[in-house]
Parts: sequence; C-alpha cells; structure tokens
Amino acid sequence: MDNTPGTGPRLDRRAFLTTSVIGAGAGAAAVLLPAAATAQTAVASGTYVPTGFPAPGLGSVRDAILPLQMSEEPIVTTAQPVYVLPRDHKFHAGQFYATNHFWEWHYWSGFCKDAAGNEYALFFGTDPVGYNRETGGYGFLPAVLSISPIKAGVKYHYFDNFPTLEAKVPDDATSPADFQYLISNGNGRRIDERYYAADDRWVFNMRSDNPADPWCEFDIRCAAPGYIPRTPTGMEDEGVNDAGRYNPQTMHGLSYYYIAPNMPFTGKMGVNGQEVEVEGSVWFEHQWGNIKGLDQENARWRWFSFRFDDGRRMAFRHWMLPPDNLPVHTRNHYMMYHPDGLIEYGYPNREMRFTPTGTFTAEGTDVQWSPEGLMETPFGNFFLKALVRESVFISKTGMTFWEGPMEMLQDNSGGARIGLAYCEEYFQPRGGPEKMRILEEQDLALELPVAGLAPKP
Repeated sequence: MDNTPGTGPRLDRRAFLTTSVIGAGAGAAAVLLPAAATAQTAVASGTYVPTGFPAPGLGSVRDAILPLQMSEEPIVTTAQPVYVLPRDHKFHAGQFYATNHFWEWHYWSGFCKDAAGNEYALFFGTDPVGYNRETGGYGFLPAVLSISPIKAGVKYHYFDNFPTLEAKVPDDATSPADFQYLISNGNGRRIDERYYAADDRWVFNMRSDNPADPWCEFDIRCAAPGYIPRTPTGMEDEGVNDAGRYNPQTMHGLSYYYIAPNMPFTGKMGVNGQEVEVEGSVWFEHQWGNIKGLDQENARWRWFSFRFDDGRRMAFRHWMLPPDNLPVHTRNHYMMYHPDGLIEYGYPNREMRFTPTGTFTAEGTDVQWSPEGLMETPFGNFFLKALVRESVFISKTGMTFWEGPMEMLQDNSGGARIGLAYCEEYFQPRGGPEKMRILEEQDLALELPVAGLAPKP
C-alpha cells in the first residue's frame, strides 16, 4: 500500500472513527495501515512521520467543508453535522427533526430611524415548530412582525400561523446555497424570505391584504463581527434537566445556536397606515434542535440582547422554574463581544442576573411581566427600562410572551443611557403549548443512545 500523504482510500467520518488510523486531516485522505505498522519507532524532534501530523499537502478546513456549505437543498434534510454556513442558514427538516420536539427560528430584533430622525424598535421572524405527518411539513409555522415608534411607546404588529411554505432556489440565485421561502396563511398575509450567499444578504418582506396590518420590505447585510457561536460549543442545553437527559445524536434537549449581532439594513415599512423609509441595524439569532422535551423545564426563560453605545454586544439568557418563574442561576450564560474582536463566554455564569423592580399583568394572560429591573454583570451594573411597556404577544397557537425594546441606564434607574436592548420573557408549560404537540410523544433521550444502537423492545 502506498503510504504517501494524500494517497490511499478515502474514508467517511464513521469509517474513520472505527479504523486504526493514526493520522488524517481535513481535506486529505486517511491512510490505513496494517496492525504491525501502527507502532512507531522514536524519531528525532521535527522529523516527519508519514502517517501522522504535521503532514504536507493538506487542504484548508474551508476547502474540506465547501461541499457541505454549498448544499443545494432549500431545506436541510441530510444528516446533521456540526453546523456549517451558509448551508445551515436554511431551515432544517427530515427524519432527524420529524418530532413534536423540533423548534427553529430565524429571528431579527433591532432599531432604526427614518429620514426625520424618528426612532423605531422592531422584531420579525419565522418559527417552524414540530412535524405534521399528514402534510409532511412543519406542524406550525408562526411568524411575527412588530414595529414600535419609540416616541409614541406603542407597537403595531401581527403574530400569526403560516401553514403554507414553498421552499425554492430564487430565480435570481447566484449560488447553490441561495434559498427562498414563500410563506402564507391563506388569509392574505404573506412572507418572502430570501438569502443570497455571495453577498451574505438577507431579504425579508412581509405583506398583508389588510391595510391595518404593518408591513416591511428589508434588505439586510451581515457586518462585523459576523456570525458568532452563541455558546463556546455552538450548542445550548435547553433548560433544567436534573436527570441529565440530553442526546447529541437526536439533539434531544439540545440546540444548535449562532447569532449575528450587527446586521445593517435599509428598507421601508408600513406603520399605522403610513409608509416610511428606514435604516438601522438588527440582531439575528438562528437556533434549531429537538428542544421541546417533556422531561425538562425548557420553555421558561428570560433572554436579552444588549447593544452598548461603545460598540460592545452582549447576549444573556437564564432559565426559569415554576411556579414563581425564579431564575436558575446555575444555568445562566452570556456571550460578550468587544469591538477589538475579543469574545468572552460565561457558560454557565452565576454572577450575572436580572432582578425585576416592577411587574404588571396584561389582558388575556395571568403572568407577571417584568418591563424593568437591575442587571448585575461582571462588566458592571446597569438598569433596564422598557421603551414600549405594552409588549405582550398572544398567538392562537398558544405561545404567549413579552418581547420589547429597553434602554440601558448606567448603574441605576437615574443613570445616563449607555445603550439599547431587547428582552423576551417566555413562561410556558413543559414542552411548550399543548396544542403544538400533534404527534404521539417520543423519548428521544433513549431512542438512539450515543452507542449508536437502538434499545431492545
């Protein structure tokens, strides 16, 4: 057998892990050796060992994952590796996620101004949930658009289910990684979401036949720092699970998670019957996995995205437990991006916490919502105050949450403004709303153990 680096039989990942391969690299072929050849004699420091590292002629990691990046599937249905972009900007589906547990979202939140200098807060996004055996598609596809003129302190929004999804390659595509999702609900509300890989450009248009509904046409680009794993591993364990029931093969209780905290955009939108042209920046979050398990408290959290005026960006989430929705500080975690490129993770972090200083209830809910409070962090304390207090959203699917813009005040409620934030408070039963679980339940923690063998009946 020729043991020259870069020659020999190619192995897939599973074969690689189950053979006596001494060394192989991304973009290079592995070399199989007879058992007798696996024992290496001592060599002088720096001497090249043909079957190990370092090895000349290895391609770059980027070259090795290029075929995955350029996947032509409009929706990813092939086996899920650790995510690669731009492929994994797409929605995910297939047998791997054909469960009640599946949840995914493309989500943007941010701030913008019109030509007159009026400020607006907004968030919008799409949200596939579960699986529908009858249609072969998602069980639900909620989507939301919310536009809030900050000076007025009110929101214009709709939050609806969009059961019809057409996934395709755009007619003007320039890359096999481009995709377009045409989403509608049969009642005159339509979404056109597109991604163009060559320009790293997102287009999000949301229209309605109802003139009272808000609408938007946004052209969004990705700016520095680009896409960042939300946690050190790029995955999140979803909530509190005292039995440790997680499974990376089925993604039970786990999600893939990355963000882009700075996406400049331009466009126009309809607000209270008026059309305005705007420009600003939004924060993007993409998360997906078999998240909504029934054996863990995975549907109660507070989530924050902080935009400091000095250029720092910080994400923070802590999980809550019923009946009082108290935070579980051993599960808190944050990500801080600094303008010089430094990224810090606190995972978990027991020091950072949010303490509400005021609550209220909203019509149609029985939850105490917290539109203000003190943030204690390793980077200093600051006070959060809602810019649009009445920011409760109620969906026919059973999803209810408070989602609103906040200002960040130095030290306390009387401090100077140091930035802007978005906050989400989501307090749901285990597994999310019952009506969003339309399949028989599965135990994904045990269905496919890490050993790779299904349990015997």
